Amino acid sequence: MSDRDPLEGIPDELLDWHKGALEGDLAVCAAPQPGVDGFPCIRNRAYHDRHRDVLGRTWPFGTEEPLYVARRSPVVDGMVTVQTRDHGAVQLPEPAWCRGFHSDGEFRADIEHQGHEVVGGVPTLCHDLVTVLGVSLVQRPFSPLEPRVHAVLKVDEEWHALNSKGLDVAAALLVEHAANLRHLARQLAALEVER
Repeated sequence: MSDRDPLEGIPDELLDWHKGALEGDLAVCAAPQPGVDGFPCIRNRAYHDRHRDVLGRTWPFGTEEPLYVARRSPVVDGMVTVQTRDHGAVQLPEPAWCRGFHSDGEFRADIEHQGHEVVGGVPTLCHDLVTVLGVSLVQRPFSPLEPRVHAVLKVDEEWHALNSKGLDVAAALLVEHAANLRHLARQLAALEVER
């Protein structure tokens, strides 16, 4: 048996999520991992299709977890009503940019407005067209951490929350990176001709 700390070498930002999961941070999923104590899910509660621990191990959602299906909620006079398990029927304004789908039966803090996802597509040799950098507007009006409208950017199958400044920085970096990709594409094209 090794005396090595299993968390040795883990990046600080992942350790922060791990600590949040252990301490009950409301933003962290913290679902327990079957058969592995002390290594709960470190993903953001809103954005994941499989659980993942700090060491990168993944597992499916358990059957004991209820499945909440988002349905299109009727909007009456600009208001929408969502049924929650802790506050009953919650009525709130429906933003014009929201797609209109809301899950009943969750906690009030989990009520979320989601805009349409905008994605770019990259044609690949291995998987045809692969969508990259999905971005959409999101608001969780009752969230204790961030109730304001913000953008979420999907990178590497992970969602990352951004404010308007962060989204501008991301756009600037992508423009700069696009120049690098174009240069590399020209270099690759020349190499392909040489073959």
